[in-house]
Amino acid sequence: MPLKFSIELPVQFRDIDVMGHVNNATYLQYMETARVELARSLGQVTRGFHAGFIVASARCEFKKPIRDERRITVSVWVSRIGDSSWDLDYSIRGPRKAEYAIGRTTQVAYDYRTRSAVRISGKLKRELAKHVGPPLKFRETG
Repeated sequence: MPLKFSIELPVQFRDIDVMGHVNNATYLQYMETARVELARSLGQVTRGFHAGFIVASARCEFKKPIRDERRITVSVWVSRIGDSSWDLDYSIRGPRKAEYAIGRTTQVAYDYRTRSAVRISGKLKRELAKHVGPPLKFRETG
């Protein structure tokens, strides 16, 4: 069983748009918060908010609008580990287990001094491996 990392977040007034539901861009902020908290737990965020990675891509697939929830749960797990990058998959759910969105981001191990991608350390690979789960299936577009 994969060890998913989950956090509970409040749905705040500022998250709601004029249509009466959580704005689409806010879902990416929810995913970011979960990603940063997972990175902190893995020791990747040091000296305040300095991380040893950059986000190379982000995807969010909306299932249904968040309208009347006060809190949501964002779960994140590692769905792929490469030589210098890894994918994180996300599920955003309500308290009654309704799934509102799924997502994926690709992180690249990065050295800010040299401004270049680097190989993932053995230590980080071992830590990421503790959170590996199956990759999500997204709708096909075309």
